[in-house]
Amino acid sequence: MKHLKYFNRINESHTHENEVDIIIDAMRDFLDDDRRILFKSPIDDMNYQDYIDKSSRYKNFKPIINTGNVIRGHFVIVFHDVKDYSDFVSIVGQMQTVMSRLKDEDWNMFDMKIVTNPPTDNNGDVRYTLLSYYFSKPDQKLEGDFEWPDEDDFEKLFSKYGLVNLSFDYYRPSGLDSAVEVTIEFDSTSYNGELSKSVEDLFELACNRFGFSSYSYNYGAYKVTFEI
Repeated sequence: MKHLKYFNRINESHTHENEVDIIIDAMRDFLDDDRRILFKSPIDDMNYQDYIDKSSRYKNFKPIINTGNVIRGHFVIVFHDVKDYSDFVSIVGQMQTVMSRLKDEDWNMFDMKIVTNPPTDNNGDVRYTLLSYYFSKPDQKLEGDFEWPDEDDFEKLFSKYGLVNLSFDYYRPSGLDSAVEVTIEFDSTSYNGELSKSVEDLFELACNRFGFSSYSYNYGAYKVTFEI
């Protein structure tokens, strides 16, 4: 699978607090209804209580970060309490207003994912596990060479998803002074060494946290390539 990023313009006049306030204000109708929502960023995640308390997770929720050699904007809204199909349809309808509000601030929704579980018997209803909306702004290229993350940074992030024993192979084309991609091989700590389908969430997170432009991965393989 080839993963590519597309972004709109970042307003550099907005502070971290401004950007988080914009996201929360856009979601106010859902939050006032006590929906169970998680906000995910490349650095840390937060919920509404973290925002109210101004907790450490709020402080580390970074929808815009300076990484690699770019300024990157990216966050995800995750609904954890979709009750049934009618509720799903209601959320999708309400999110149209949220997307419009965020678009006014140059945030663009570029993906939506839903996770369901089948009923326990043929007479049951499908269960909705997660509903996620992905938002981004455009990369703003900074002057200077790409700043590679330390391999320890990779290892710490991958270990949170049960991937260990990382090995690194950097590719530098002839005539260039620095590498343009890295292929990482790994093992899994899960039963029988199986890989979770959420492993690509990790690779997308790595792109956003470390400033890569894309990744290449075939599901089931024990290696991934990140390109700058």
